[in-house]
Amino acid sequence: MAVQLRQFRSASSAALDTRWKKITGFFGNDDFYLYVCGIVLSIQIPFWSGGLLFMFLDYYNWPRWTRKYKLQPGTHEPVDLNRLKETIKVVLINQWSVSVPILIFSYFLKKITNTMPVFHELPSLQRFFIDFLIFIIVDEIGLYYVHRLMHHPKLYARVHKKHHEWPAPIAITFVYSTRMEFILNMIPVVLGPMLTNPHLFTLWAWYAFVHLRGLKNHSGYDIPGLTSSEEHNYHHMTSNACFSRSPVLDWLHGTDKGFRAYMARKELEKKKDK
Repeated sequence: MAVQLRQFRSASSAALDTRWKKITGFFGNDDFYLYVCGIVLSIQIPFWSGGLLFMFLDYYNWPRWTRKYKLQPGTHEPVDLNRLKETIKVVLINQWSVSVPILIFSYFLKKITNTMPVFHELPSLQRFFIDFLIFIIVDEIGLYYVHRLMHHPKLYARVHKKHHEWPAPIAITFVYSTRMEFILNMIPVVLGPMLTNPHLFTLWAWYAFVHLRGLKNHSGYDIPGLTSSEEHNYHHMTSNACFSRSPVLDWLHGTDKGFRAYMARKELEKKKDK
């Protein structure tokens, strides 16, 4: 059994390496295209694929069975088209006038500092998961404190209030913000990769994960089989609780007390309805 498992792992690794070489060959094995264009695609493809799906659900309210998973029933049924167009415009401006120039700058910085990610061979599974775990921990800690900072009265109106124009968020509002907030939100996301200098494939996977997670958290739906979006939905409803992506730091700092009371009321109402 152990021999068969090793053979399977060896064959799988060879197949993945072959596929990876085809991908790098598609980019001409050019580190500029692999780094800049590859990361852009790893963001844009998941973000707009998922974003368009949720926009379809919110605009057409179809299929009808999806409505039972809405966290704020009755909102955006359908979503206002003019408001949606304005949101798309802001998102595109943030992605292309802020994110891409920063990405190009980081490419040349990595070339100068000789920290360009390795891309010729895929990372080991162990290295991939260790890097990913570090990214998640660093991002979780960084996001909580950056997010709470943006709720400070001296910063909120100028930096973060725009994001809260959607008390019942839709998926693409993940990137609906002022440019300053957009840059601040990037810091926890890029800090982990800066610390570990991971393989390029790990970077692509991380940025795709971040944007799919952001879409889910802002979707306004409690999607079966995935972690709950209730916390961030409550944050948009109240604007004074649930600052992190997971409940850990909110629990430690006591910034989830209102949310826990809210969920207790919801559970009580469900029991009464039964």
